[in-house]
Parts: sequence; structure tokens; C-alpha cells
Amino acid sequence: MLLRMAVQAGVRAAVLSTLIASSSAAAGLIPHILYGKRIAGEVVDVETGKPIAGAHVAFLWRSGITPSGFTGHNSRDICYHAAAATTDAQGRFAVAAWKEWSTYDVRPVSPTVLVYASGYRPFQRFTLRDSERSPVEHLDERYVLPRFKGSVAERLDSLFYGLANQGCDYGGESQKSLYPMLKAIYAEARAISSPAMRPTIHSFGVFAANAALAADPSGPSNDRDVESFIREHLE
Repeated sequence: MLLRMAVQAGVRAAVLSTLIASSSAAAGLIPHILYGKRIAGEVVDVETGKPIAGAHVAFLWRSGITPSGFTGHNSRDICYHAAAATTDAQGRFAVAAWKEWSTYDVRPVSPTVLVYASGYRPFQRFTLRDSERSPVEHLDERYVLPRFKGSVAERLDSLFYGLANQGCDYGGESQKSLYPMLKAIYAEARAISSPAMRPTIHSFGVFAANAALAADPSGPSNDRDVESFIREHLE
């Protein structure tokens, strides 16, 4: 009798443990709203204070995510939304507010901004201000860019690590907004590099193509589509 009761208790405990684990694993699958507020401002030259027309301004919303079945120390950051704009003749830009349903186990955050302008040092900064606990409108952003000074190799490194590799793999269709900036970066990289550097420069094209195709990191390999896109649209 005691043995049967112990077995039954063990079975109940095992079932309860399974239910809890299943509930925890599914938590990230519950649809919830993610959002971003309107962002506007200007891009100017650090020395002259004059506006920089045609600068690419991109925003990446990134948050930590805990994969199902793992503990917090295994969490990693993913980019779940991207939005971009190009400055006008007065150096002004604006990105609209957005809202969407998501099943990613992330929370609404303020974005990281990336700014690219030919001849200028790549710019990257987190937009969150000390008084903010959730995304708010930023309508007076001012990004000041110094001229780039350095070798071709240094320029390529700054473009790659400062901008090109900062994609938004989990951003779905929003990735496409990054394509104009990544296309311009790839064009500059090709223009300043020597023929011997072309195999290395190819990675810039891959970043641009992945954005244009809104590549899904969880889907099948799309290497063939990427190479085809590069040949048809970037070279």
C-alpha cells in the first residue's frame, strides 16, 4: 500500500513538473504587442555644424531573449524590428511610430541608432535616456558626425564592424528598411577596395542581400537566393 502510494505520488510530481516545464517553454509563444515611438532629428557635420544631406539613419530595436528550456544566463540579444530613413537637404529625418504582434520573448525597448554618410565616421549610439523606462518619442535627436580620417583598411573595418554587421535577423519584413543603407555601404566598399580585397568585400553584399530578402534565420538556407540577388542588383 505504501509502495503504491509512493509510486502514485512520484507520478503526480513528474506530471506536475512536465506541465510547469511545458508552460514555461511556451511562455515565449504567447502573442504580445511590441512597439516603437516616433523618432526625428538631424544629422550635421561636427566642424561646420552644417546639415549632411543623404545620410542614412537606421534604428534597431534589440532586446534579450531567453530560449525555451534554458536559464537566464543563456539569454542573448536579438533585433526584432528595424526602421530607417535618409536625411533631406536640411539634414532632417523622421521614422514613424510602429506597433506589431510578436511571439518573441522580448520586451519593448528603446533602439540603437546607426548613421552612415559617405566620407564620415560611422555613428552608433543607444537612444535610451536616463529618465526613460519604456520607449518614448524622440523628436529632437541630433547626430554629429566627424569626417573619417584613416587608411582604406581602417575605413573598411569601421564600415563592417560599426554598421554593416549590425543587422536585424529577427525583424521580418522590417529588415528591408536597412537595404538602402547597406547597399550604399557595399558600393563604397567596392569602390575603395582593391581587386585582391573583393572576396572579403563580398560579405558586405551578403548583409545587403539578406536585408533586401528579409532572410529568416530559422528557415532553410538561402545562399543561392543571396548570390543571385548580389549578381542582379549589386554588381
